[in-house]
Amino acid sequence: MKKVVVIDNLTETFRGSIVRSGLQKSSKLDARAFDKMGYDTHYVYCGHLEDDYGYTHHVVDELGSKERAVVEGKNPARVSRYYIKDYLTKVQDVIQSADYVIAHCHSVSMITNINQLVKNKRIMFVIHDVIDLMWCYGTSDVIRRMRKSDRNMVYIATNSNYSIQRMTDIHERAIKAGYEDIPLKGDDAFHGFIEHFVWTDEKITDEDIRKLDTRSAIIGRYETSKFHHKVYGYSNPNNTIVHYGIQDPRRDKNGRYFAKLQKSANAYAENLPDDELFEEIKSSPSIILPCFYEEFGYTAFEAGIYGVVPVIFQRQLEHLGIWAHATSEYLTRANVKHFVADFNDADDIYKAIDQSINVTMEDRFEISRNLLNYFSVENYVEERIEKLDSIPTRLTTESDLEDFFT
Repeated sequence: MKKVVVIDNLTETFRGSIVRSGLQKSSKLDARAFDKMGYDTHYVYCGHLEDDYGYTHHVVDELGSKERAVVEGKNPARVSRYYIKDYLTKVQDVIQSADYVIAHCHSVSMITNINQLVKNKRIMFVIHDVIDLMWCYGTSDVIRRMRKSDRNMVYIATNSNYSIQRMTDIHERAIKAGYEDIPLKGDDAFHGFIEHFVWTDEKITDEDIRKLDTRSAIIGRYETSKFHHKVYGYSNPNNTIVHYGIQDPRRDKNGRYFAKLQKSANAYAENLPDDELFEEIKSSPSIILPCFYEEFGYTAFEAGIYGVVPVIFQRQLEHLGIWAHATSEYLTRANVKHFVADFNDADDIYKAIDQSINVTMEDRFEISRNLLNYFSVENYVEERIEKLDSIPTRLTTESDLEDFFT
C-alpha cells in the first residue's frame, strides 16, 4: 500500500470541525480523498480536527505558526517560518518514509524546509494565491534554489490557470519597469495547475435540488475586499440577496462597512453555524461570487451540487487581456451552466443574477450531475498521482527542465 503524507500550510489552527481557510479545506480534502481511495494516508496539521475519516493524524502543535508567534509576542510575518521548520522536524521520519508528499502552501518557508528536511522524495507543492511582486520574487528565488539542490523530485502545482497567468503578468511588469532581478514567468515557476480541485461524497437526490427559495446568497466576511457592496443596488420583487458572513474588526476596524451593509443590503445573516448556513445556501436559486481575483470558489461547487447556479464577477486584466476568475474556468471545463458578469458594470451584474434565478429545474439537475461526475474523488486522486509519477528522477540539466515543462 502506497503511503501518502498530506501537509497543511501549518499557519492556521483547526478547531474541531471549523475550517478557517481555503488552504485548510484543500489539505483536508486531500487527506480524505487518499484515505477513501485506500492509500496509507497521514495528515500533518495544527490544532484539533474532528473528522471520521481513517487517515493517521499528526498534530505538530496546538497552534498554527502565526498564532504561535502572536501568543509568544513575536511578529508573525517574520518568525512563523521558524515555527514551521520546528513543526516539520517533528514529523521528519513520517515524511521521509512516504511514497508521495503533498504540501499545501503559499509561503516560501514550506517549500524550503520540506526540501531541506528530506531527500529523494516525490513531492507536490500546491501553491495557493499568487499575491504580489515581492511574493513572486521570494517564490522565484526559492524555486530556483530548490531545483538547483536536486534533493527531491518535485512537482510545483498551483490552484488555477489564473495563478499562472497572474505570475506571468507580474513578470512582464517587472521587465517593463526595468528591474535587474526578474521573477519567473508563471509557466516557468509552475509545472501546471490542478484540474480537479474539489470533491464530495454527498449523496444528492432530486428532492434536495427541488428545495428552492427566493433568496440568492453571497458568503464572505463583511469587508471591502469581499465586494458585498457591488449588489446593494439590486432590486427584484421575486428575489432577495442575502449576505451571509461575519464582521471582522481587523479589516473593518470602525465598523463602517458593516453599518453600510446593514443600511443598504437586501438582507443579511451573521454568524450562522456551518450546518445552518449550508441549509440556507443549498436552497438558494443562485450563489453570487463578487471577488473577481479569487482562484477557485469552493462555494460555487458546494452550492452547485444542489443545483444552485453560480454567478461570477470577472474583471479584465489590463496586461493580459483575459478575464481573471478561475471558478468560471473550472465550471466551463466541467460543462456546468453558470453566469458571468462584468465587475464594473452594475447592469450586467443585475442581469446575470436575474438570469440565474430563472434557470429551469432540468438545468439545475444537470449542473449537479456534471459537477459530481467531473469533480469525483477518483478523478481528484488519479490526477495527483499522475502528476507525481510524471516527475523525472533527476532534473539536473536545462534539457531535462525543458522536457518536463513541455
